Amino acid sequence: MNRSQPPLRVQRMHAVCGRRGALALPATLVALVLASVSAAAAELVQLDPFAAATQGMPACAAPQPPLLTPEAARTEAHVRAERGTRCGMDGSCEAGGAYRRDPEINERVRGAIANEARFARTSVWLTTTRGWVTLQGCVRSAGQRRALVAFVARQPGVTRVFDELHVKR
Repeated sequence: MNRSQPPLRVQRMHAVCGRRGALALPATLVALVLASVSAAAAELVQLDPFAAATQGMPACAAPQPPLLTPEAARTEAHVRAERGTRCGMDGSCEAGGAYRRDPEINERVRGAIANEARFARTSVWLTTTRGWVTLQGCVRSAGQRRALVAFVARQPGVTRVFDELHVKR
């Protein structure tokens, strides 16, 4: 090895980055990482259907739809595929998986709530995952809350109801 020349790996770095570019490489990497993190935050993914059923209480704050980062969405999609294969093989769900009917269930339940006069003065949002409906928003009384949960539980395709409603007078 010639003592006047830098080692081979340094020569390669100089060839790629230039002599001064080798020092700028860490700063460039940091900038790229920060740019990709901010881009990923802007590209959130929604896997489950989410909709407003009623908006009769303007003071009720709207919940955020369930959003995932692209990486979390890929992981969740893998889990869902495995779950769908397993339930299809054991016969506990229809072909195509447990999530296949979620958009139609969500729309059916949303329409049923919107068309029911006793829930007109509520603000309700719903999300459907595997036939499980999550209710969020505001109702006017504990009785109205119970009636809404029972009403949704009777809708076709709904297998479970999660009550995240708030009573606000």
